[in-house]
Amino acid sequence: MANPRGPTRPPRTPALLLVALSACSGSPPPPPLPAPTEPAPQAEAPRAAPVALGLLGEDVPFVVPEDLSAGAVSAFAGRYERVALPAQTPAILDVDGRSERDVWMLAGDGHVLSWDGARVVDRGAPQCFTDSCCGTLVDCAKQPAMCSKKAIDECQPFGPSCALPVTWSTIRATPDEVKVIALVETGGLRASVVESRLGKKGRWSCYQGSDDRVHPGSAGRGDGPSAREIQVDGASIRFEGPAFLVNRYGGHLLLVDGRRVPLPDDVHQGFTGAVDIAARSPGDLWLWSDDGRVWRGNGLSWTPRLSGLDAVNDLWFDAKDAAWVLGALGEDNEQLLRWDLGKGGGQRFETPGATARRGDGRDFWLWGPKALYHWDGAALGRAVPPLAVAHAWRGPSGELWLVGADISAVLHKAVENGDEDVRAGAVFRVWGGQKP
Repeated sequence: MANPRGPTRPPRTPALLLVALSACSGSPPPPPLPAPTEPAPQAEAPRAAPVALGLLGEDVPFVVPEDLSAGAVSAFAGRYERVALPAQTPAILDVDGRSERDVWMLAGDGHVLSWDGARVVDRGAPQCFTDSCCGTLVDCAKQPAMCSKKAIDECQPFGPSCALPVTWSTIRATPDEVKVIALVETGGLRASVVESRLGKKGRWSCYQGSDDRVHPGSAGRGDGPSAREIQVDGASIRFEGPAFLVNRYGGHLLLVDGRRVPLPDDVHQGFTGAVDIAARSPGDLWLWSDDGRVWRGNGLSWTPRLSGLDAVNDLWFDAKDAAWVLGALGEDNEQLLRWDLGKGGGQRFETPGATARRGDGRDFWLWGPKALYHWDGAALGRAVPPLAVAHAWRGPSGELWLVGADISAVLHKAVENGDEDVRAGAVFRVWGGQKP
């Protein structure tokens, strides 16, 4: 690219500068400098490890995961307590809560269940309908013909305009409301977000936001007082501190304290993976992708960090100036890394089956469909959960609610063309140590 200030000049040699000075002073020019002699050949010095630009401009080495020591994983010493469910409850899909006596669950048949500290109560099954074309909410009170049983049974996706029932996938309980959420795929570039909210009289009402792609979510969820989350493309994205990452699947936008912050060039140059953000402060931002890449930024520039993983699922911090990374190295080889940000080094734990986290850096749980781990602040314990885990919620006191399917019980369900075995639901409360 052409220099906007015009063509550049070649640098002047020391000899030319001396001649110019002598001409101005009137004294004879000094004798020419002797020709440089070729130095004797020497063995090439070993090259230093590559460095990256640090947050304040200094050179800092890449994080080298191979330097992490092997962390020990012991047998889990916690306790399980089964929570009784109403009869014939199918597998539980999701769970959220506001306290140990106010926990909400979504069953596979669309029913919402609530725990009041003593028992689980069925709060009904919210029903909403969207048109078959564009996922637009249908007002059955104004269009009863579209919502008749015959019309619904004959309705086909992407066909003539008719009503399709919404299938709920997520439940959220905030201090102000309880709602279930569905992401309705319409075959286009955008998806439709539909909600049903529980009213004061126990009735469910259907809603659809004006912006279907980026939908505000709840705050808290037991990840600490500074943690929040947003809903992007129907997925819950956690962030710590005043940082929002909008549209994690492309066209990314990062907002910190209300101002737009540029992202790493790699994210803008044809990157199609999912990206997440965590922040310890507006000047200490961490970005990671599902293909294992990690960047650290100061709000102005970014430094790549080598995770050594093929995928990163989560990243968070503790009070001891350490970053924790949950990811995988190859297939079925999940690992947990602890990076000591102050002294360097850290630990690497083998955590097969763990794909998600609940908790903070002091006390957290890792879980997957067939795996459960608990970090109590000093050691990591492993257990095999007594159910097929679909989701988890960590209460304010640290206990974990595991929801999913019973690994031994099935429900007999009649369908049009025969019988179908549906897994029975299962819910357990888990404590890392002795039950309080």
